[in-house]
Amino acid sequence: MSHHAVRRLILVGLMLALSALITVINPVFLSSGNLLKLLQEAAQTGIVAVGFTFVMITAGIDMSIGGVVAVTSMVCINFLHYTKVPIPVLVFLSLFVGALTGLVNGFFITKYKLPEFIVTLATRSILAGLALVIAVKDSLGFVQNVYIQNDSYLWFGTSGLFGIYRTTVAFLILGVGAQIFLKHTRTGTNIYATGANPTAARLTGIDTDRTTIGVYMFSGICASLAAVFISSRMMTAMPELGLGSEMDVIASVVIGGTAFSGGVGDVWGTMLGSLFLALIKNGILKTGISPWIQPIAIGGIIVVTVIVDVWQKKLREHLEARAKLKRLSAERGRDAA
Repeated sequence: MSHHAVRRLILVGLMLALSALITVINPVFLSSGNLLKLLQEAAQTGIVAVGFTFVMITAGIDMSIGGVVAVTSMVCINFLHYTKVPIPVLVFLSLFVGALTGLVNGFFITKYKLPEFIVTLATRSILAGLALVIAVKDSLGFVQNVYIQNDSYLWFGTSGLFGIYRTTVAFLILGVGAQIFLKHTRTGTNIYATGANPTAARLTGIDTDRTTIGVYMFSGICASLAAVFISSRMMTAMPELGLGSEMDVIASVVIGGTAFSGGVGDVWGTMLGSLFLALIKNGILKTGISPWIQPIAIGGIIVVTVIVDVWQKKLREHLEARAKLKRLSAERGRDAA
């Protein structure tokens, strides 16, 4: 059994144990309504985390995702407030915002070899300011809290068959599709190769620049898609929507087993990580613990997960080195005989 499979089994075991503990404290946790809400929360973070997983597999990082959510929601609010654009067209325009942001990020990262963190952090700042600029305002210049009344748009934030939220369904479809793409296409192989060793990948003929730009565009599209579902669920949006959500996304991806060093990870792990994080946040509320503990818990989980990842990597390298030495010793023994 691979260490990824072991990690997932441990994660599932932890979720089951936590669920049992929370249920003992507050039986409402196991109610169908709460579980469906928990899945919806996991899906909102998870949709963004799927795109972020692609970026991290290439050893990159995208700090602009919160800004993409903010500006996309403001684009949606503007079109819904001032125009009668058909909802399919509006969704397409929303996804275009994320794709364009990813294209800009990828261009500066690949063309000018700038650090991913700096480029995407700068983009986040620009997008946060742009969200405030384009927000709907009253005659005095104050941002208005516009309520969405378009039933077709609100459809995205409601529930469907068996009470399952459409956000959850979209997350499952996106996650399964992304996992298949990563594991069973040539482009997916190129993404892993770019993250594991970009120099070797280029020497084998892989266009690492195009691969990098592609994953940042996909990350932006996922963030914009999440913005549509979140604003629809809330029936409104403010310019700060999504800002600060980066830590939740990073935690979901890291918990799922994707390494910062690149070349390792998949979407299955990210989906489990999103669910685990939603369970932690829901459990904190259901057990009566102060919600201010949430960021402390999330930060602690990230630190512990990274420490475990580093320890596992060192242990794996040590075991591989010992196995290689034994193999060489055995070969020398046969040659001497």
